Amino acid sequence: MSRLFKALGQTGRRAQTTSEYLIILGLIALGSIGVILLFGNQVRELFRSGTHKVAGQATQVDTSPADQADDAADVDNIGEAFSQQ
Repeated sequence: MSRLFKALGQTGRRAQTTSEYLIILGLIALGSIGVILLFGNQVRELFRSGTHKVAGQATQVDTSPADQADDAADVDNIGEAFSQQ
């Protein structure tokens, strides 16, 4: 009888460890998806510009509205920043 309880106890510990690993794996997967959704376009643009540079082609960086707003904040006259577009 004691062998049965020992065997069940070890199985329970293995199942608990496996469950913990699955929870950690799920959290890592969700975090990775979140990072890709947030930064995917920026990473894609970095790889695209790097590929074009290696190929010897001219690169043009697409600026997002946030980047344009940062540029506008650096200009003394805000009208100048928006007239450059």
